[in-house]
Amino acid sequence: MRELVKSYEMWNCTTENLDHVVIVWKENDNHYQSRLSGRWATAKPFDLDSLSTSETIPIPMHIFKGRWHPSLTESPPVAPTDSFLKCPCIILPDDYDADEPGLWTPGDDLIKEAKVYEILQQHPHPNICVYYGCVRDGDHITAICLKKYTRNLMEAVWKSDPTLNPAAILDGISKGLAFLHETLGLVHNDINPANIMLDDAGVPVIIDFDSCIPIGEEIVMNCKGGTIDWTVEPMPTIALPENDIYGLTQIDEFMKGRRS
Repeated sequence: MRELVKSYEMWNCTTENLDHVVIVWKENDNHYQSRLSGRWATAKPFDLDSLSTSETIPIPMHIFKGRWHPSLTESPPVAPTDSFLKCPCIILPDDYDADEPGLWTPGDDLIKEAKVYEILQQHPHPNICVYYGCVRDGDHITAICLKKYTRNLMEAVWKSDPTLNPAAILDGISKGLAFLHETLGLVHNDINPANIMLDDAGVPVIIDFDSCIPIGEEIVMNCKGGTIDWTVEPMPTIALPENDIYGLTQIDEFMKGRRS
């Protein structure tokens, strides 16, 4: 029996219309990816049984695993109750070619981000997220175990949360970024309200380090490099503290109601 894993809506940046939908589904232990356009893209629930093999691409699941390295921290056998697992999205990269040797994979992204968390773990800061380690599966890792926070800044502002303290939030983010830049020599590269969590005391915590690289490094194709509308234009090509400071100024505008 076929089972839907996830669907992804792909929008045309020029027309702002829905272009197509990518369907990820599985049958037995095998995963597949299909593309639906036209009226089929808006038909829900999706009729998985009607998908033909000509519309379907097998997904090699090994590309979503990163290679284990002894320098990584293994997460506890039983995940802490206040944790969640960050896993790669199961969708084939646009440029994926199984016949191309050395191609960058989502598993490589997982390892890259885990290495950043290893640095952060050695130098904890109250405004930077807590890392518990990597979920190991033999010679590979399948996920990153992180502390779970209940709300992000974007949701809190949208809901007009009366407990928000904009000045304290801006100050906390600034301190976290200063520590990242001046002490660790890193740039986050994706500062936006969705990547700022609030703990139970309302303290801002920076999360999502999949775009983080050392100051001065080139932001290459395998580095996500920011969120549209929250990153300076044109998109930066070098990791500089200014990239994060721009995001901080936009968060300030967002909390003041000057932008959405």
